[in-house]
Amino acid sequence: MANTADRAQPAWRDALRRQADRWIKRRGPSKPPLTLSYRQIFILPTRFGWAFGLITLAMLMGSLNFNNNLGLLTAFVVAGLAVNSMLMAFYNLHGLAIRHCWAAPVFAGELAKLCVNLANDDTRPRPALSLKSKFSDAQFALDYGQGDEIEVSVPTAKRGWMQVDRLRIQTQHPLGLFEAWSWFWPEQPILVWPKPAQPAPPLPVTGGGSQGNKLAAEPQGEDFHSLRGWREGDPLHLVAWKQSQRHQSLLSREFRQEQADILELKLSAAPGKDLEHRISVMTAWVLMAAREQRNWVLDLGAERLGPASNEQHRNACLRALAELGQ
Repeated sequence: MANTADRAQPAWRDALRRQADRWIKRRGPSKPPLTLSYRQIFILPTRFGWAFGLITLAMLMGSLNFNNNLGLLTAFVVAGLAVNSMLMAFYNLHGLAIRHCWAAPVFAGELAKLCVNLANDDTRPRPALSLKSKFSDAQFALDYGQGDEIEVSVPTAKRGWMQVDRLRIQTQHPLGLFEAWSWFWPEQPILVWPKPAQPAPPLPVTGGGSQGNKLAAEPQGEDFHSLRGWREGDPLHLVAWKQSQRHQSLLSREFRQEQADILELKLSAAPGKDLEHRISVMTAWVLMAAREQRNWVLDLGAERLGPASNEQHRNACLRALAELGQ
């Protein structure tokens, strides 16, 4: 029975969380760009605030019981400070602009750095702010008219597009009696590249997924290729005078340049016990080819990328591997 209860508890929590997410999203914009308004800001006393309230209530009741005017005055002043503290916490978030969220692609298992661009378009500073994800938080402050990019870490587990859970921006300014916060979601998921195989097999040399044949030779290169009969329009510096005299006919030198070998990386030829393992090997091969500045083609069967050797081609190949089958 205990095991059944343990399995059911996360399901209840997930259901409640989904209901809460839907309720929050109905209250207003939940993805950047947005500006925090009163319907998106929540506020409750902190633990210190609850203790402070109980002490203030006890002071008030004691002063009423003993008809102590000085005690009543003190209780009312303290309660007024608490109410002002609540308003200041609320206005520390109200009007804060969240421009956008973004994260550079990372390999599965690494921490993604989610950058949140914030702007304070108001004429007042916003001290003691905090941005929290499920796994990390960052403390910061914004002066008036200032913008900043705040980073929080998000762990990744598997390849593909990862939806990021809601983020929480909060403050306990100025006295820590109340905590005001707001939830929002990044406007786009994070691209997670496959984790490269460790250790990875060497780059293929022969057979399927091997280096391709050299490209057809191109004329007008720098390397001497052969002699051929002179054709009208050939420049004089290409005429081989000595060989022409020996053969009793005009001959021209032909120069050609062979292009570099093309490395062909085929998913069907990659070693591995299953598809995910082969994708991991292909990822390692792409990184190795990029480091060696090789000219390569990525063949995934239904999709073929390249040939190329630049960073854009590397990123396009990693993205195709991340999205494969999803």
